[in-house]
Amino acid sequence: MKTIIKIVIVLVVLTACFNAARVALNNFQFEDAVQQALLFDTRAADPEVIEIVMKLARDYNVPLDPDNINIRLVGQDRHVDMKYTETVNLLPGVYSRPWTFEPKAQTRILAGVGR
Repeated sequence: MKTIIKIVIVLVVLTACFNAARVALNNFQFEDAVQQALLFDTRAADPEVIEIVMKLARDYNVPLDPDNINIRLVGQDRHVDMKYTETVNLLPGVYSRPWTFEPKAQTRILAGVGR
């Protein structure tokens, strides 16, 4: 009986870890895609950047609201800060928890390149 209880506990922990890792990996892939999009489209204006980020959010099933995208310039660097909350089902049907992500991306705007 002890062995069965230990196996069940291990399965519960592995399931929770797998589900959390799956959501975290999706966030990292989304953040990387935004970084790559900014890197290869440095001439985009701020509304275009928001459109690019929202398209990527749809592609990666990220529940991002356009109002939670903050674009700012620091010298020649464009910083894009995003924030969204996703509900993670650690144990499907038993335990879920909201998890707030704050992906960031930045790129350098080359001198002499118009926005």
